[in-house]
Amino acid sequence: MLHGSCHCGAVRIEVARRPRSLTQCTCSICRRYGAQWAYYSRKTATISCNPDDVTAYVWGDKTLEFFHCNRCGCLTHYESVDKEDDSRIAVNARMISPADMADVKLRLFDGAETWKYLDRA
Repeated sequence: MLHGSCHCGAVRIEVARRPRSLTQCTCSICRRYGAQWAYYSRKTATISCNPDDVTAYVWGDKTLEFFHCNRCGCLTHYESVDKEDDSRIAVNARMISPADMADVKLRLFDGAETWKYLDRA
């Protein structure tokens, strides 16, 4: 298990394993957030917080919710608006200790234009 949290600790993250890779996306929101995404299912990642500790930002086609901590402002994760047991959740790996992510490959995803990875797997 890996653990992480926002800066103030109000939002806690627990994931079952290290990710195979991290994704840095170039879409209009991710490039501004500066997040590095690690992908899990809702069964393998747990976000713990009081409901009032986070706010979701929904934009565009309104299919994803980007969550940030209301106290310290850290972007912690995103997930589908339509939540199902096996749906994907993207955890901002910057909330996890850098030592735990040090040798995980970082991939660049062109979310702005081509919707393709710009590197080789």
